[in-house]
Amino acid sequence: MNTRHAPLVSVDELARPQAYRQLRRPEAAEAFRRDVEALVGQACRGEEDGARLASAFVALGRDLAGEGALSFAGLLSTPRFAAARAAYDAEMGTRGSRGTLHNYLNASHSRRLLDDPHFRETFAHPLLVALVAHALGGPVGIVDLRAKDTLPLDVVARDNTLHIDNNPFMDEFKVIVTWTLGTERGPAGQGLTYLPRTNRLFRQCAVDADGDVSSDEDSCIFPSRARVDEALAAQARFFDDRQPRVVHLENLAAPCHTIFAASRVVHHRYRTSTGAPRSAIMASFHRVDDGTGRLGVPDLAGSDLDRFLLGGAAGPSFLDALGGEVARIVDALRLSLARPDLVVDTDRRLLTGAALRTWYDRQSAGVTLNRLREADLAGEDEGSADERLVRRMRYDLQGPLNMPLYADMREEVRKRARIVIREMAPEQILDCLTRLRTDWLRQGAPAPLPGSTDDTVAELCRCLGVLEAAMPRAARSGRVHPAWGPTDGRRVADSLHRFVLDLERTARRVDDPDSLVTAGAFGALAAALAGDLLVLDDDARQATARLFTLYAGLVAPEFADSAGPPDQHVDAAGPADRDADAAGRADRHVDAG
Repeated sequence: MNTRHAPLVSVDELARPQAYRQLRRPEAAEAFRRDVEALVGQACRGEEDGARLASAFVALGRDLAGEGALSFAGLLSTPRFAAARAAYDAEMGTRGSRGTLHNYLNASHSRRLLDDPHFRETFAHPLLVALVAHALGGPVGIVDLRAKDTLPLDVVARDNTLHIDNNPFMDEFKVIVTWTLGTERGPAGQGLTYLPRTNRLFRQCAVDADGDVSSDEDSCIFPSRARVDEALAAQARFFDDRQPRVVHLENLAAPCHTIFAASRVVHHRYRTSTGAPRSAIMASFHRVDDGTGRLGVPDLAGSDLDRFLLGGAAGPSFLDALGGEVARIVDALRLSLARPDLVVDTDRRLLTGAALRTWYDRQSAGVTLNRLREADLAGEDEGSADERLVRRMRYDLQGPLNMPLYADMREEVRKRARIVIREMAPEQILDCLTRLRTDWLRQGAPAPLPGSTDDTVAELCRCLGVLEAAMPRAARSGRVHPAWGPTDGRRVADSLHRFVLDLERTARRVDDPDSLVTAGAFGALAAALAGDLLVLDDDARQATARLFTLYAGLVAPEFADSAGPPDQHVDAAGPADRDADAAGRADRHVDAG
């Protein structure tokens, strides 16, 4: 089976159901759900209308399990959300990536945000956490925490085409909080859009001749009319009228908190040129026994539950930590009974008529990123060659890259490197490209590879293979590029090595120009980060410079001219001088690991 066209199927149609760990433990999951319900029920027992409150929690869990998503509008009071929003805006203004498609921040790197109880409450309110754990059937931790601002823009790109998140062999839930940028109002554009009840399906896996089970990232996206039709047809079977449903969350009066089964529900961010800019916080939750780790935030202020979710250090059990917050769960349940509009009625948020046809036509037309990139770059007559290449690369990093997904989830290690490279700020990309080009010129400025696409792919794979083989035996330099944020070199090295290894495997299967350019962009920046982090041997250094040549030769041949653009300064220092200079730069994090 070609996993690029992996269908959505029921559990009895899976080629290897035992590879899906969410199917291995139904009895334990049900027992845990009963424990959570008992914990909440006990807290409700002494309250007025306690039986209704306990029933409300069970009903919310049932709705989330049935539909795959559940949204609240105005879960936090306006003053509490305003405090969180002010902290968010300040950090995004100073530390966001300022990308071509969005402004991104790895929020787990911001102590200013993590130490703010109002910010933590936005994505880790105890009611949200209890519902996520109930849905997943076990104790949970947060494995990713990101902030993202999106402006009105008419584009279908890799990150906002109709898709499913993460690995198919485990379940991931997300809490996404959305609002109109700079306000305490709900989202009024760029809204989360999803196909309810698709959480009842699974992505089919591939089984090779040796019995190994896998999938890939293209199996997670629906970028064509045929794939969109497939998703809608698969969903429609769960409705009596056999008609699909598309929920679109926008024009809400208050900030919207949505819990959804991100690895099972087909969804996307509906980017259009109309409506208001949107801000969002996204927290990804995994069961802790899935072994994918937690963020490991040290010395975190806050509750035991906050520390369990974000820290992962020894402490009270999950249920004990959740039990310490049951009063806040009861308060939220009481609010849901007093305010029926707290829980968003998704029947009133369905796309219908002309709005549904417009959505369908836009998603069926496929990815439009190339048109946006060409229009944007065509207007850039001013600026240096460096600046133009950086801007081009930022688009290319959002392009197609069909990386493998494994039944044992070994790709989890590479995720950090993938995101760090994709979301680099422009000055960080320029720093990497400048160092790559300097090394290239020191090596005599070898000409770009002539010949066919197949030749370029082969050379890309060769260079990535040389780099991958050298990384495990290379000593660490003592430096970690600031793009990684506060961390230790060992974790960075592990993530980057796994990424390079899987990128080489991905490159072997490249069969179209856009994927080749995207792989080239990631390869060049991965090479720069490896050269910064590690003391590479001569063969690996030649490979890193060659990776720059390959990417530049594909998109900016003038940059691969040995004379270089007139505004490009290349120092005449040798490698030792370059290393000494890099070690002394004030913007380098020192590796204490």
